[in-house]
Amino acid sequence: MNFLKRRPTLPRRTFLKAAGISLALPWLEAMSTNSASLTTAGDIAPSETPRRAVFCFFGLGINGRDFTPAETGLDYKLTPILEPLAELRRDFTVVSGLKLTYSGGHVGDRTFLTGTNTRSAGAKLRISCDQELAQAVGRETRFPSLTLGIKRGTGFGGNYDQTLSWTSAGTPLPSENRPHVLFDQLFRPDTADTLKQREAEFLRRTSVLDSLREEARRLSNTLGSDDQHKLDEYLTGIRDLERRMQDEKDWLRKPKPNVETLNFGKEQGLDPDKAGLEYRRYQRLMFDVIALALQTDSTRVISYLARMDGQDGTGSWRDMGNPYNYHEMTHHGEDPDKLKWFTQSDIWYMEDWAYFLNKLKSIKEGNGTLLDHTLVAYGSSGGAINAHHNHHLPTMIAGGSRLGLKHQGHLVKEDVRLGNLWSTVFDRMQVPLPKNFQGGEADGMIKELV
Repeated sequence: MNFLKRRPTLPRRTFLKAAGISLALPWLEAMSTNSASLTTAGDIAPSETPRRAVFCFFGLGINGRDFTPAETGLDYKLTPILEPLAELRRDFTVVSGLKLTYSGGHVGDRTFLTGTNTRSAGAKLRISCDQELAQAVGRETRFPSLTLGIKRGTGFGGNYDQTLSWTSAGTPLPSENRPHVLFDQLFRPDTADTLKQREAEFLRRTSVLDSLREEARRLSNTLGSDDQHKLDEYLTGIRDLERRMQDEKDWLRKPKPNVETLNFGKEQGLDPDKAGLEYRRYQRLMFDVIALALQTDSTRVISYLARMDGQDGTGSWRDMGNPYNYHEMTHHGEDPDKLKWFTQSDIWYMEDWAYFLNKLKSIKEGNGTLLDHTLVAYGSSGGAINAHHNHHLPTMIAGGSRLGLKHQGHLVKEDVRLGNLWSTVFDRMQVPLPKNFQGGEADGMIKELV
């Protein structure tokens, strides 16, 4: 009797070594426990396939009258703004009617992934749900999460945030906004000199944190109970930093994935913090790098503040003839010219979103695609029929079919909290909901999607 002799599977972290150089391989089907041969690898077992989540925020809302379908279900008629997604209509669900209790106006960015009223006087800043996911699944990858935005840094203390991501200590994580710099962080190999520099920096940062912790302990003995509680929150922030530093150190000498360098062209037009942003080229390159980060399993959690509240940071298609900024268009006052450009601008933004989803769908992974194994959220914290509201938020969830997400075309969930969609993402990611999820601004899942 002949039995198929199973070959050993390749370890998930396999390196190619030659001439003193090591290169990390991306996910290969030969790494699957279902593989029968090197040439016929078979399917990736569901338990082996990485589960991923991407949260994208487009500030100031959208022209809801030309975005929200009139019909529900799978066979709804595509609206003008959704028309660029025609070939992808079975890969996403528009969810209408969702709300945020603490949003509206121009400062809902901080509420989008936290759910809480963190801008009110005395409000306690809290963790964002992307970081809660990163705590659960992030240690499997070099980068527990990526925090990206149209503006660099945090914006904390200003009128508008530049990040969606907040730690368990309630501190903002800075965004990166340059695709070429992000590519280098993800894939550029370290040299012997840069490794030494980074190790020296780890030692310096560790010394600083040790001193801060020791001083805080001395101070604690002189404080009352309320101040001690605040100090403990501060120490929690230090512990978060130490944990992230240790994760960085663990990956420091492991080679980065070897990928073909993207053609970024001239870098002047790729930095939104400088004049001359070439927005379409910039945005599509950002989406290219995000796709590579997911494909190489460099991270499984990404937040991207793609358009800001207030001054949106994208240029609002001035190079395409739009005479208005995005904020002006949302306050259109029924002006037909502003409404025309409002819809046209949203169509152009949606074309770039379609580019991103098609990019993920073009990458084969096991018996599906990268899009099938990634939950991709598109949303805003401001409904925009006219001005900005905290209800009827423009929301879409894409991908995830191999994770058990059941797309419904257009689904109406009137007066349901946005946090319920994030609860659904956690369920499909197989991550238990943390305590006090969304600060209580979630009371279930969107069951039609599962």
